[in-house]
Amino acid sequence: MTTHDWELLDKQLWAATSSPRQNTTTIGLMIAAVFLVGIGIGDILSKSKQANTHYAALISYPNGQE
Repeated sequence: MTTHDWELLDKQLWAATSSPRQNTTTIGLMIAAVFLVGIGIGDILSKSKQANTHYAALISYPNGQE
């Protein structure tokens, strides 16, 4: 093999070994971000539904009587 061949082989191997690590890290960070955003949205939605539930309970039993 010539020097030029070794240089091309080094470039190809570097690209093959560095990409999966970077892609795995990026995918992991994206999954974590989506998970945290989902928790935040779920928290907001649950609070709004709880408020509606309490409001309905106050209308149904205005003096707290069952």
